[in-house]
Amino acid sequence: MLSVVAGLIPVGVAQVLVALPVAFLAAIGRLRAIVAATVAAGVVALVAGGPFAVAAVVVLAGIGTLVGFAHRRWGDLALPFVFAGSIPIGLLLAALVDGLLLLFDRTRVLLLDSLEASMRGVIRTFEAVGAGKQFVDTWNTTLDVLVRLWWVWIGGAVLIGAVGTALLCFGIFRVVALRSRWASPAPEWPERAERGEPAPLPVALRAVGYRYPGGTADALTDIDLTVGPGEFVAIVGGNGSGKSTLVRLLAGLEPTTGLVDRPGPVGLGRPGGTAMIFQHPDSQVLGRTVAEDLRWGSSEDVDVDALLARVGLDGLADRATEDLSGGQLQRLALAAAWARRPALLIADEITAMVDSDSRAGLIGLLASLAREGTAVVLVTHLDDEAAAADRVVHLDGGRIVPRPETPPRPAPVPAAAPSFPQPLLELRGVTHVYAAGTPWAHTALRDVSLTICRGEGVLVVGANGSGKSTLAWILAGLTRPTRGTCTLNDTPTAELRGQIGMVFQQARLQLQRPTVAQEICDVAGMPHVDRAYVAAVLHRMGLPPDLTDRPVDRLSGGQMRRIAIAAQLARSPRVLVLDEPLAGLDAAGCREIVSILAHLRAVEHVTVVVISHDLHGMEEVCSRTVVLDEGRVVQQTGAVIA
Repeated sequence: MLSVVAGLIPVGVAQVLVALPVAFLAAIGRLRAIVAATVAAGVVALVAGGPFAVAAVVVLAGIGTLVGFAHRRWGDLALPFVFAGSIPIGLLLAALVDGLLLLFDRTRVLLLDSLEASMRGVIRTFEAVGAGKQFVDTWNTTLDVLVRLWWVWIGGAVLIGAVGTALLCFGIFRVVALRSRWASPAPEWPERAERGEPAPLPVALRAVGYRYPGGTADALTDIDLTVGPGEFVAIVGGNGSGKSTLVRLLAGLEPTTGLVDRPGPVGLGRPGGTAMIFQHPDSQVLGRTVAEDLRWGSSEDVDVDALLARVGLDGLADRATEDLSGGQLQRLALAAAWARRPALLIADEITAMVDSDSRAGLIGLLASLAREGTAVVLVTHLDDEAAAADRVVHLDGGRIVPRPETPPRPAPVPAAAPSFPQPLLELRGVTHVYAAGTPWAHTALRDVSLTICRGEGVLVVGANGSGKSTLAWILAGLTRPTRGTCTLNDTPTAELRGQIGMVFQQARLQLQRPTVAQEICDVAGMPHVDRAYVAAVLHRMGLPPDLTDRPVDRLSGGQMRRIAIAAQLARSPRVLVLDEPLAGLDAAGCREIVSILAHLRAVEHVTVVVISHDLHGMEEVCSRTVVLDEGRVVQQTGAVIA
């Protein structure tokens, strides 16, 4: 895109935008990425637009690099440095242009003759309409000077253009950067390159502590832990207890205190080294198809069919990864990690997005890998998953603690169906096909008909890949069904705005503003931040008001989930659709979310549709359960509405 725009669009505001991606790369210090992108764009520009397009790419890349570096180095004071830095670029470019015109005299003569002819025509036009002799003589003299001193005004125009382009690019860059500025994320991996063959095991943590940059308290304190080859270790704790920080230390993050001892390099992502699978697999799946993802970045032959069979994805080698469910993506991430035969496999809450049967299968697979000699570290908050491990490490408040006692769970209070059902949300014959008309076509829903009433709570369950998330997107109006209709009071949901709120599986991806207050006020459509209003919304969700100005990256998983719900409720929707709202939450977090949803239904009469494989506590929210299998409604229990 950079090379095509540079070659086809004349210099101006539109072409200034070409430098912005390079500016953002420079702002985060990706110099090698800038060089690679410029070379690649230059090759394409040469084919698409010739040598002048290549020159435009190089110049714009230089301007973008200047803008991004100045922003990174001097921040709000970068403008004078951008101005000063653009002058040498402009002078160099002006000298180059003048030199080329001097060298290629025929091109110069043609350019000047064309300019002179155009200007003579303008002068004759003025003369014809009665312009005085002095006016005409002045213009003729000026034209003669321009032709004689062509190198001055052409070089000057190039210099002014370069400086103006840099300043305009910086202005646009600053506007975008300020709008999308986030709190600086904590470094998660060492920046230095590793040398030598991977040797991550055995690894010993001695009196290790870690505090994130800008933090006021340690995320981990006085950790002593050893993991050897072939061990299956489970790390258990509530949200915010430090589990993810601990496994990042095992994967190569340097501690702020203490010592991590291992015989050689961590080898993160390298064959025989360390592999890590995250709770949200989307960030790890890179290939267009399942088979392509398994082979991505591997220099060895990969037995795709055997790997897929082992993780329960038989026959999906040619399936587009964008069509996979969350659970299928998680199993694909596990297969891709195992393809490198790591010595240490770290699984961070990998069962959060899968159904109970798949969860048991994944835990069994991890146990079998440990028996084959791979050390496995599993992060979980579920005791039944941890029971499969050889050893369980309990974390609380960033410290290793004895196993805590589990308090008895109160008996749930089943939700009641609406006393006077009023149909609100209706699906009629809904079928949805992904990549329709292509070899990768996949039918996610088949002839689904469903009626949901005002104030009702409906739980949609089914195995991974049964179509639950696709149904959620259609209910929320984010996807139009291939066939059939989905309406809210006879209006297609895809044509509505604000009446149906949706909370995604991955709440973090839904939070698009730097702070909690900005997120809630932006979703609510408010032109400014109203902290009193935000505090009231937080109170409604059982959250303290001191979260108002907190960066979203400093929230726990449960807090992110509730903030996402709070932001949607700020729009006063008639229907709230939640896709896996309990995924990755500990027992306390689950109880909080269930309590909030039950209150919304019972007191505020919000219609709640929950897509989930986790049924614990959902009987307090939903009076009806809809079971999906291979895209079809195969069963309904509770108060069924025809």
